[in-house]
Amino acid sequence: FFFVFPTLGGNCIMAQIPINQLPVEELNQYKEGIEQEIQQLAQSLQVLKTARDRFHDSKTCIEHLKTYKEGEKVLVPLTSSLYVQGEFGDTSKCIIDVGTGYYIKQNLDKGADFMERKMKFITENMEKVQQVLGNKQQQLEAVVGTMQKKLYEAQQQAKA
Repeated sequence: FFFVFPTLGGNCIMAQIPINQLPVEELNQYKEGIEQEIQQLAQSLQVLKTARDRFHDSKTCIEHLKTYKEGEKVLVPLTSSLYVQGEFGDTSKCIIDVGTGYYIKQNLDKGADFMERKMKFITENMEKVQQVLGNKQQQLEAVVGTMQKKLYEAQQQAKA
């Protein structure tokens, strides 16, 4: 494990210190830091999953849009419980939110392809976050195991 130590000149020195050489108090602080990182990574993973699901839903809607014809009647949701009647216009194109307030008009196949690329990009990022999360969980297990061993040894010494 690496620790960063500030120097008087404002620089930092990074040193590797085996966790079994750290006192229980420092191990506990390190454990709390890892737990906080794990919580943040888990939240990031959930945000990515929600975004991926949203792109998947959009792709599914684009696929369904292919089955409708211009002029067909449809109920348009205004809220989760309020709808108005509407008609389909040109069903060969869709308008896609590409981010930061920009929209592009594309045919349905290109729109579905855009959603697929976004889902792939997000999935790749999810895999990277999951890998880091797994490493952090292993670090946490190592720290907790070391803490338990040190506490057990302290109890045995107190009994003696």
